[in-house]
Amino acid sequence: MKKFTFVGAILLIVVLLGILFIPFHTYLVIEPRSTDGESVLFGLPENHSFSVRYTHSIHLSEVEEFYQQTPTDQIQQTELLYEDTAIGMPANAEGNEIFEVTKEGKYRISNMNKLFPYIDIRIGQVVANHRLVIDEKEYPLADYFDKGSVVRVQVKKQSLYDQWKGVTVVGER
Repeated sequence: MKKFTFVGAILLIVVLLGILFIPFHTYLVIEPRSTDGESVLFGLPENHSFSVRYTHSIHLSEVEEFYQQTPTDQIQQTELLYEDTAIGMPANAEGNEIFEVTKEGKYRISNMNKLFPYIDIRIGQVVANHRLVIDEKEYPLADYFDKGSVVRVQVKKQSLYDQWKGVTVVGER
């Protein structure tokens, strides 16, 4: 009987450690790259979309970049919406992309298929006001990171331990 109890206790410990350390929750993780600080995790249902909105530093007009999580946890840019085709913005689509002018007079490039393992963003110090948008809710990045700092946005699976070791978890799954 003692042998069974010992084996059972060891098995229970292994299962509990697995639950703590095996990554199984998928998050949109934003990590500081140029400064110290903690990561911010945004709950992201599988194959979910999100966007990044900001004010273009030269045109002072709104730009929104749309992204989709892929099944392999990469980030796919699917669309770009903006107001000016001048410096720093595309004037046409490439390949199979579709360029159009919306009813509101904005420019849209859709059918984009640009894949990224991560996206690095320098948070604007004065004008840009970078915001992450998930399910129509805006999260200003300057609320979580220093203005002027560089952050890395990526889709990652996180364990419970990863979530507990000094990160901010935002949103609900």
